[in-house]
Amino acid sequence: MGNLTSAKINKTYIIENISELTSLKIKRRLLELGFTKGQKIKLLRKSLLGKAYLIEIRGYTLTLKKQIATFIEIK
Repeated sequence: MGNLTSAKINKTYIIENISELTSLKIKRRLLELGFTKGQKIKLLRKSLLGKAYLIEIRGYTLTLKKQIATFIEIK
């Protein structure tokens, strides 16, 4: 489908992959946070300027910057 920045609010998606364009440091951190292939992810809201995304994954809520959200590929 695309990446997390193209997701719609209050819809659940499945993580397809983490982009190969990301640095190893960011990719490792995302994997530690639970962003693994096949995991369900829900976009709760976007900031007013679209620079931050509030998401729910594995039962907890966190915020990602837009630059990092572009690396998460969803379907």
